Amino acid sequence: MNEINPIINEKIKYDLDYIKENIDLKEFIKVLKKDLLWDCQSELIVIDYAIRCCLNDNNKDANIINYKKNYNNTSQAVEEFLALNLYNCETEHFWSKDPLSSETIKIPKTFFKTSKNFNKEVDELVNSGDLLERISPIFKKLMHWEFVGEQGKNEVDNHSFYQLTINSSIEYFYLTMNGDYNHVVKFCDELNEKEFVKEIVGFKLDRGFDGKENFIINNLVKK
Repeated sequence: MNEINPIINEKIKYDLDYIKENIDLKEFIKVLKKDLLWDCQSELIVIDYAIRCCLNDNNKDANIINYKKNYNNTSQAVEEFLALNLYNCETEHFWSKDPLSSETIKIPKTFFKTSKNFNKEVDELVNSGDLLERISPIFKKLMHWEFVGEQGKNEVDNHSFYQLTINSSIEYFYLTMNGDYNHVVKFCDELNEKEFVKEIVGFKLDRGFDGKENFIINNLVKK
């Protein structure tokens, strides 16, 4: 098994600040409205798409440029290099130029610590419903509710109502973290607290969950 070393700048930190600096927000919003809708059943979640939306012409990451120039410039290969190798520190590389050869990527030791801290921070932000606000100020969390029971005893699922502001245009959407899925349930009109709870309960009922699965443990509304 061959080892390759496309990482030429070990000082770059693949964390939330990297996403905030490099994300193509127009592309990310398109993803929120299409690929990340619950009904689309994508295996990728919000943070996965946020990472992939960092791959654009404005991103001057030397490691990405070097990988594209000297190893593989296909879009899928570059996406997996960023998401799996640079962010998640997976050493396996599935995009060798020689289909008969397997490769591993040399990952700097400092990247593992950054990756661990990144995943911990993302988990906390997803559970509190604050991830999108951390990525960009165009997102504002208006309401956040937590329920328990649907995913099992003491397992929490959370539901956030967001405002998206682009110039003078304002949109609203319902975002959930349910099991392993952090997806957009729907874009909709502005809702008050009572209307949002009704949307959450309806979302649960449509998927066959009611009764104890609708037990509210926290109502965290931002004032």
